[in-house]
Amino acid sequence: MSEDSTPSLIALRLPFPPGLNNLFKNVRRGRARTARYDAWIAEASLALRRQRPAAITGGFKVDFVFDRPDRRRRDLDGLAKAILDLLGKSGVIVDDHLAEDIRLRWSGMPPQKPGGVLVLLEPAA
Repeated sequence: MSEDSTPSLIALRLPFPPGLNNLFKNVRRGRARTARYDAWIAEASLALRRQRPAAITGGFKVDFVFDRPDRRRRDLDGLAKAILDLLGKSGVIVDDHLAEDIRLRWSGMPPQKPGGVLVLLEPAA
């Protein structure tokens, strides 16, 4: 660990997130979270609390390694938003605007339900 007690690398396992198009729905007065997004937040928040990650207080780098839940085509770029927002709300990062390097990739493992994601976070140099 560094002098400020922030670990050099934080590794987290989280459930596979809903895609960007499945986070919000239109309602009479604007936009609201979908039931699917609310369910994912509850499940992912519990997984995060169990892992007790340290906080990164400044800029950070993040690498997302996704395990496919099935063979459907998906855009990787739409999968990061829910995770970054969760990390911010839980205090693991201050805010996603402090991301200096974001990488997304598939793990290469055969698809298997329920899927998941390995999140590798580290302070930016």
